[in-house]
Amino acid sequence: MGIIEKIESAFDDVKDEALEFLKDIIRIPTENPPGDNYVEFSSFVSGRLERLGYRVQVIEPPEERLASLAPFGKGRRPSVIAETGAGRIRIGLNGHYDVVPAGNGWQRDPYDPVIIDGRLYGRGSTDMKSGIAAQIYAVELLKKAGSFQDSSITVEHHIVPDEETVGNVNAGSGYLGELGYMSGKRLRYLIFTEPLGPGNICFGHRGVLWGNVRVSGKKSHGAFPLLGGDAIRASCDIIENYYSVVDSKAASLRSGYNIIPESSRLPSLLIGKINGGTWANTVADEAEFSYVRRLIPEETLDEAREELRTALNQAMGKNAGLRAENMEYYAVNSVFSDRNSFLMKTFESSIKEVTGKTPGFVVSPGTFDMRFAVPEGVQTLNYGPGSVEDSHASDESISISDFFTGIKVLAVVLSRLA
Repeated sequence: MGIIEKIESAFDDVKDEALEFLKDIIRIPTENPPGDNYVEFSSFVSGRLERLGYRVQVIEPPEERLASLAPFGKGRRPSVIAETGAGRIRIGLNGHYDVVPAGNGWQRDPYDPVIIDGRLYGRGSTDMKSGIAAQIYAVELLKKAGSFQDSSITVEHHIVPDEETVGNVNAGSGYLGELGYMSGKRLRYLIFTEPLGPGNICFGHRGVLWGNVRVSGKKSHGAFPLLGGDAIRASCDIIENYYSVVDSKAASLRSGYNIIPESSRLPSLLIGKINGGTWANTVADEAEFSYVRRLIPEETLDEAREELRTALNQAMGKNAGLRAENMEYYAVNSVFSDRNSFLMKTFESSIKEVTGKTPGFVVSPGTFDMRFAVPEGVQTLNYGPGSVEDSHASDESISISDFFTGIKVLAVVLSRLA
């Protein structure tokens, strides 16, 4: 019996437990920011992995590092490292357990998972607690199929926090990287399980420039606003210029890479948050807004920085006497792994055999923790169930069929990396 037949034959022995585990971890609201229930989550997952026979350790940054590693967070930031097997080929599987805040607009409780018409609903169902469940139960499936016990691999799960708040450093994969857990000297392969679809292999992500602009002006009475320095109006001028320069670029520049969804093949800008002012009838002397400038691979950080700098200076030229400070928080160019690696080829053939379809090779529209692995000389890629379009949405959900397919593909790949 071949590995595909063994996997299919054993799948009924794990699928119900895998789905219940996914429901259990969705029920723990690990919203970030600020980082709620991290200790509860890591304790629950550690306990499950220990019962499954893993050697488990929990790693946390020291308290004095948290201000720099988790500037938007509060509380402890544990990562779970769990390994099983004793083979010479060490394979890492990485998933983050933090989720973005649920917010409003849900038709159902985001932390009471429910199945409707073949889809499981709940915050994190797609991004990316399904990836964590898939990577764990792929190993269990391989064990049930009798293809793990005598294999030449050791599997090491990295279950980490703080991917959602990104940063040039962070308390999850970034900190593990500092400790050597993502190095090619430790791992032969490293697989991330972000939701890019069970029929896709993700080999990289777009770049990004993320920051805040703070404008300082002068208060005055709303009856004579020209005597003040209107920080909100100046902020609006900067925002208008930012959007204008990026929209103009998007009208003439489209990426040649297969970035999904299709709209992400264009340069983009998001002003996600604005604060300013104290009262309707007082000129605001302070205002602040955030921006996220997504770069397609054909762009560079230096180009994007210069475009935004010029746009800001032009706007402030119309606002004499006011000051604007740009504070960059996170910056990374587009990142790619080796399209011709053995890991890529193994996924390509495995997806084709499990699904009967030729896989797509795609680029992620958003950054993720692969950026910490690529410079470390480890063969890496991303493969995970769920649709990227469902990430961060109200009524987030995942197709149960896609979740199950992801488990099977990961199990087949692990068997062939041995």
